[in-house]
Amino acid sequence: MRPPTAARSLVRRTFLTLAVLGMAACGTRTPEHDDEEAGPMELTSGREIDDVIVTLWKDGGERVLSDIVGIEFDDLLVFPEGTPAGRVNEAAGGELLGGKYYQSSAQLFLFRTGGRATLAAMISSDVFEHEVQNAAFGPEVRIVALGDRQLVTLED
Repeated sequence: MRPPTAARSLVRRTFLTLAVLGMAACGTRTPEHDDEEAGPMELTSGREIDDVIVTLWKDGGERVLSDIVGIEFDDLLVFPEGTPAGRVNEAAGGELLGGKYYQSSAQLFLFRTGGRATLAAMISSDVFEHEVQNAAFGPEVRIVALGDRQLVTLED
């Protein structure tokens, strides 16, 4: 028997939080290691994005991603679990991940400006169409959903 939905959600959020803390300890860029031109970069749980995704998944509609995260960016790269850390670090313009692979089951949304990461958000919602993974999007990217718990996608 599966635990109630609220319990599964709490367990999932707990594991996600632990993953964020573990990855943060394993190689995030910090201001003292950045050059002066690099913007600030954070490794976050992506909760704001997750909350919007779940609402759209249920109710349908679309939202511009830059409105949700509150930052301007040039592009968004989406990485799934198992992506080589070197590939993510190269895309980030510096060391974001330690180890050999991105090991979280959450998708990594890497927002970049000028070829360097400005925000790295771990998205736990697993309701995305498959083509979203390993894809790149421009600054006008939107989360688009039909609602009624159908899969969600990203579109420029």
